[in-house]
Amino acid sequence: MRHNEGMAKPLFVLGFLSCAWLGCAQVTVIDTGSTNVPGMNVKLENSSQQAMVEPRGGSAQKITLAKELCNRLMEDLKTAGPLNELPPVHCMKSVSFGTSTFIEYNGVRSPDLSCRQTDPRSLALKKDASDILTSAKTQVPPARRYRSVIQ
Repeated sequence: MRHNEGMAKPLFVLGFLSCAWLGCAQVTVIDTGSTNVPGMNVKLENSSQQAMVEPRGGSAQKITLAKELCNRLMEDLKTAGPLNELPPVHCMKSVSFGTSTFIEYNGVRSPDLSCRQTDPRSLALKKDASDILTSAKTQVPPARRYRSVIQ
């Protein structure tokens, strides 16, 4: 057991209870990107449909997500319990093209959801993350890449 694993559950419960009392519930869906593919973070606050997209190499922008998607994500997060207790699944990835997908909920991070999942809680969160990232990518134009041209 790692030195911080014993504290993970009490800290999650404390964070969850304080946020339930204060009304905060920050969720961040993270696509790390890779050498050849820009990543992004999608941050949701208070179960709102409003989200902030922070693309790597681009400007942060507000978007609106479908209410059903936000509700499904929050339900799946409740069902999953502490994200750091989900079973980690590892997979091979290309150095240049491999990306990872994570969900952070009140400061607790899931294992990489981009790998093949077998746990039903992880599968549900993987679908939620994929749907949120797809929605964000359709609403935010890709970051422009500038090349210097030497003539």
